[in-house]
Amino acid sequence: MFQIPFEHREYPLFADDARPLLVYAGQIGDEPDWAFESHKHDHFTEIIYICDGEGDFRINDRPYRARKGDLLIYHPGVLHEERSDPARPLRTYFCAVSGLRLAGAKPGWLLSEQAEPVIRAESCGPQIEQCFSVLLNELRSQTWGHEMICQHMLNCILILILRIADGQGSESVGGSSHTIGAKAKAFIDLNYTRDLPLSEIASRLYLSPHYLSHAFKEETGNSPINYLIQRRIGEAKTLLLTTSLTVQEIAGRIGYENANYFSMAFKRGTGLTPSEFRKKTKK
Repeated sequence: MFQIPFEHREYPLFADDARPLLVYAGQIGDEPDWAFESHKHDHFTEIIYICDGEGDFRINDRPYRARKGDLLIYHPGVLHEERSDPARPLRTYFCAVSGLRLAGAKPGWLLSEQAEPVIRAESCGPQIEQCFSVLLNELRSQTWGHEMICQHMLNCILILILRIADGQGSESVGGSSHTIGAKAKAFIDLNYTRDLPLSEIASRLYLSPHYLSHAFKEETGNSPINYLIQRRIGEAKTLLLTTSLTVQEIAGRIGYENANYFSMAFKRGTGLTPSEFRKKTKK
């Protein structure tokens, strides 16, 4: 047996004693071709949690790819459209909330105006899913006191989302000083030593591969895959100059399973094979 005392503290979460109110809640599932054309909500924020599947979303005229474990936040007046992937049908919970007045935030908004509208729930996902499940069961039951339980579940969902945003920091939720190119480069820099297709980079940033390639090229003058190759070649040069590792060993370290393919990529980028580069620079 153990006992933990509860310390009562006031959190300055809601401004001017305002309280958020549940407008509606629901669930989508088992509809492979489900889609919702472009629309907006002027007087409330809508929250979607993806329990399973994947889908394509367009929010404020920007495409996103979201999947299981993602949260989508549609603030008032924000145009958005949704489409389930028929091969991986979306199963979601959703709710709408009015009366949001969070301390330091725009009235009616849950996140900052700079924050991305798609965030990963991470370890809070099971809790959020459970809160939605209880909320919907209470709405269906309409039993005595269900209004209060639904309101409490809504508050829990909101607090968990704010906890996620706080834990991930401004970079994770889309601070304005972090561009698509910078985010993509940072992800490539951390993962260049393994197989890294364009689709994975795009998925990580909640973008389509086409949009990512266009935005990256416009910002950097390069493509994400070319940057990946250049990142690998740069590391290979260092290893060739500072270690006695074989070409095959270096290829494996920087993400190439096939040493011949690595050698061809290296020569395309430098004009020399790895062995020629090592021999020339060590003279």
